[in-house]
Amino acid sequence: MQQHRRHFLQLAAGQTLAVTGLAGAAQAAAGRPVSVVGTHFSRLFEAGAAAGDRTRPRGLAVDILDAILLPAGFAPTYELYPWLRAQAMIEHGPANILVGPYRTPERERRLRFSRQPFYEDSLVFYARQGEQALWRNDFATLRALQVGAVQGWVYGDRFDQARTRLKLTLVRDLATALRMLQLGRLDLIAANQRNSEPVIHELGLADHVQLCSPPFAHLRGHFAFNDHHGTPWQTLVDAGMQRLRANGELAQMAARHGVNLPDDRQA
Repeated sequence: MQQHRRHFLQLAAGQTLAVTGLAGAAQAAAGRPVSVVGTHFSRLFEAGAAAGDRTRPRGLAVDILDAILLPAGFAPTYELYPWLRAQAMIEHGPANILVGPYRTPERERRLRFSRQPFYEDSLVFYARQGEQALWRNDFATLRALQVGAVQGWVYGDRFDQARTRLKLTLVRDLATALRMLQLGRLDLIAANQRNSEPVIHELGLADHVQLCSPPFAHLRGHFAFNDHHGTPWQTLVDAGMQRLRANGELAQMAARHGVNLPDDRQA
């Protein structure tokens, strides 16, 4: 068991396989299943084309993990679940890797995070067309307004500090929030720009709602693992991310999917 664990960590660190010893461990690991879970994150992890009788998710996260796991001899499976269920599958099993959570102190008590983030989101407000001046980069000016937020989403410290002073309505999903905004039941909604743009277009609301500027936060998303037995997966992903960033593949993947890649000096 200890020998297998050492072999796994050496693979994770990207060390060259010896003719004997580690080569045998790699062969034994070939085809070993890895369960990757998450929820629908636009451009990062979303339903793709059908593969056989299943639909294989696609997006930046899938490209990154394929590039890390497949050469190491692992066989990842990707599945979409409601967000809370996906997190529970990492905390309590049976899944191995969670796609995309923002790193927060509360989550760090439950999950282990990759050292490097793999995307960065702008957290913004949306208003009805012509009313974008409602946001003036000052939360104190929002106290009389009806503000919508998606239940379970993380919005950053600045929003959380103002939360108790806002007339805040929590809604179940972004599409519901956008419809409430269009109907005048909300004055502003808080969201991340990456997720919002495709939903706005799908709902046909591009001429009805408008992005407010500037963003009120910038948050970075990571891969996450079980806090107790996720260390080998964290090591493997961290080493792979470092390799992909150094050889330029990570930047190419992010550009292909239209995702903002965090500056490596701040990662």
